[in-house]
Amino acid sequence: MFMNLKAEMARKEILMKDIAIKLNLTPKTLSNKVCGKTEFTCKEMHSIKKLFFPNCTLDYLFSQKENEEQKGA
Repeated sequence: MFMNLKAEMARKEILMKDIAIKLNLTPKTLSNKVCGKTEFTCKEMHSIKKLFFPNCTLDYLFSQKENEEQKGA
């Protein structure tokens, strides 16, 4: 799960459906990507950053470090 992306969405009050519309995805498809069930394309990640979070880095938004640490525990 992309916790930083979800946190930034909450801070800016951006809904899943807002991003889904801009990316031409269904809200369910986007939800699957945010939860890590399916993968984002590079184009999708760059679009999300550019359209919604221009001041954040891709590394920050799409970090899964927390998830990797949990797997090792």
